[in-house]
Amino acid sequence: MLIALALSLLASVGLVDVHRHAAWPEDDHNEVRDKQLEEMATSKVTSAVVAVTTPEEVDRWQKPSVIVGVSLACPRNLSEPRYKCFPRTEGWADVAWLEEQISSGKVRALHELGPSYYGISPANPRLEPYWLLAEKFDIPVGIHTQRGPRPGGRFSTRSDPNCCPDFDPEMGNPELLRPVLTRHPNLRIWLQHVGSGSADYGTFWPETLALLRDYPNVYVDLSITNGAMPVEQYEEALKTLIRAGFGDRIMFGSDNLPIQPILARLDSFDWLDEKQKNSMLRENAERFFRIKM
Repeated sequence: MLIALALSLLASVGLVDVHRHAAWPEDDHNEVRDKQLEEMATSKVTSAVVAVTTPEEVDRWQKPSVIVGVSLACPRNLSEPRYKCFPRTEGWADVAWLEEQISSGKVRALHELGPSYYGISPANPRLEPYWLLAEKFDIPVGIHTQRGPRPGGRFSTRSDPNCCPDFDPEMGNPELLRPVLTRHPNLRIWLQHVGSGSADYGTFWPETLALLRDYPNVYVDLSITNGAMPVEQYEEALKTLIRAGFGDRIMFGSDNLPIQPILARLDSFDWLDEKQKNSMLRENAERFFRIKM
């Protein structure tokens, strides 16, 4: 019944998915792309922001429904492949190449920035050339926040024992973005994985809400929280954001988890009205990414 309700909701509003990932370098890239495009079509995703991890993937994902984002600060691993993102340049996209891709319109976002995987703050000078590019071309930036994922997590690259020896959960604190936003106050940034956490990997709620209060150009997605965390935790995260007045800055992100069960969860919250759902599923993302329908 809930799946049917979710499909009905989709049929009426469509969907923008702001948090998807293309293949890893060792995957069959065309197969991964085709399966993702099929799910997007089935779930009536009208636009999706897809993170790519190699230069070749940029061209592979040039589709009308796709906003291509480039992953940065990809983690060092203990064994081969040493870097799963941009392995030829040790986990970082070449700045000159990236500027060419952005200026040509092929790359329209930076996503997913993972400084906590790399063990550095988002304000680290290593990231400054990329913040400058985002500012120069006015493109949005999605950044991995909160303390997770925990080591060995089922939905995590950290389930691989070779992954991410430099990971520092404290680098996922949204408060660390303040120096970046002080230098570049007009950046459009969306905080990813808001609401995720556990007793020992707690959520940065005070810091998240404070940043949202101070910077109206900061939005959020609740990927992982909406699909992998207990449904009660997802519901409480939504209530926390909406009660604080940020219902117009929540965007839907699947993080490659099945979309329809996530929508069924959302549709089970009878305290949400259709306007609120439409905002989270489509309208907020269309405004943030400047998507013209």
